[in-house]
This record gives sequence, structure tokens and C-alpha cells, in this order.
Amino acid sequence: MTAMTLAQLLTELYVNENIGAFEGLYLHRVIRRRRGELVFGRDGVRQQILADLAQFSGWRFEIHACTDAFADVAWISPDGSSVRRHYWITLENGQIASDTVIECSPHPEPARHHHALLGELDSGRGQTGPAELIGFSAVAESLHKIWNCRSLSTIAELYHREADWTGPVSKGGTHELKAWWLQQFLAFPQSKITFEREIAFENNLALLWQWARIDTNGRRDRVTGSTCLQLDGGKIIQDVLLTD
Repeated sequence: MTAMTLAQLLTELYVNENIGAFEGLYLHRVIRRRRGELVFGRDGVRQQILADLAQFSGWRFEIHACTDAFADVAWISPDGSSVRRHYWITLENGQIASDTVIECSPHPEPARHHHALLGELDSGRGQTGPAELIGFSAVAESLHKIWNCRSLSTIAELYHREADWTGPVSKGGTHELKAWWLQQFLAFPQSKITFEREIAFENNLALLWQWARIDTNGRRDRVTGSTCLQLDGGKIIQDVLLTD
């Protein structure tokens, strides 16, 4: 970003409440994707920021990890509850042309679905299974094996045994992580993760993905997810997983 980094912009907005900083860094035709909804235009995004300022009045704002294209942030309330959020942005000539906002909060709003998932998840592929992941890191390839190949044994290879995990509705270590994954596999017999973006910075790795799924009752939907990983010696020691 030319005039201000993403971390500086978020600090100006949510610590200094400087909405003027927003004007020059978002394109007037920016598109925001949030909770299954598309918001078109700078005015619509501004309204969401003003709603944030009203919701988080008196809360402490923290940035856990940040690059020019990704940020992992949180708001901490006076009573200790928190809202975690991931920002993914795309720049055009130094301005934000699009962003994706994924949030985990104690009382989430219902998601809005813009489009239904049509057809089979792997139409025409039969039982051949998911193909290899191309163009992503070895860590993403291992996550692909867990998500799409149901390879639970990969967890022990990928995660440090003392790893800390935070998920959409629970948290803990690798035991809780495995239990959450098993719950998803049983609740959604047909599901597939498609990785969209990957950013490596310092000892962190951020992944943006789409989760197409069909539950046991045949209901189809698509969820946007974001994962921020902290690595040590090639193994995951911290995993923050958010879904919309």
C-alpha cells in the first residue's frame, strides 16, 4: 500500500476512529465479501465500519498478525469476551479494490447466501478422490489431505503435539482439533475445501478457502474460511480458524 499499511489503516479506523483515513485507500467501486453477502461501493463499506465503531465502543483493539494483504485482529470487551476477525484485501494501484472479512464472535449474525451450490461437488469424477494440490505450500498440501482426503493421521505429522487451536465455536489442542474435524466429516458427508489464496510472512502462513458442502439432510451451502498458522520447525504451533 502506498500511503498507509493495512495495519496502520485498521489502527486509524478502530483505535483513532479516523474515518477520513478510509476515503483515500478504498476505491469508490470496492467490493466487500462478508458472511455470504457482497457489499458494493465505498459508501456501503463505510457504513459497516461505522457499525463496527458502535458495536465495539469501549473495547480494546489488537492486531495479532498483519501483512500488506492480510490481517488477523481482535476486539476484547471489558468483560473479557472477544471477536476475532481476518481481513483479506486485493490492491489496485495502491488502493483496496476488494476485501473479504471473516469473523468469529460469541453471537454471530446469520449468514446470507448469495447463491446455492449447484450439482455434485465432484461431478463426473466418481470415486477417484481429490487430486493433488498444485501451486501451494507443503503445509497447505497437508491440510488438503486432512480436509479433502480425510487423512486424520496427517494431524500428528503437521501439528506440534503442544499446538494451540482456536476454531469457530471451540478451542483447545490437537485433540479438540481432531474432534472438531471428525464432527464436520460426519455432519457433511460430501464436502470439499478449495484453497483460494496463501500468504507466507515471518513464521506465519495465512490461507483463504472456500468450503462447499452437503449435509446429511441434503442441504447444500458454501462457507468462506480463513486460517492463520504460526509455524516452528515446519510444524504448526498455533492455528486460528475462522468461518463466515
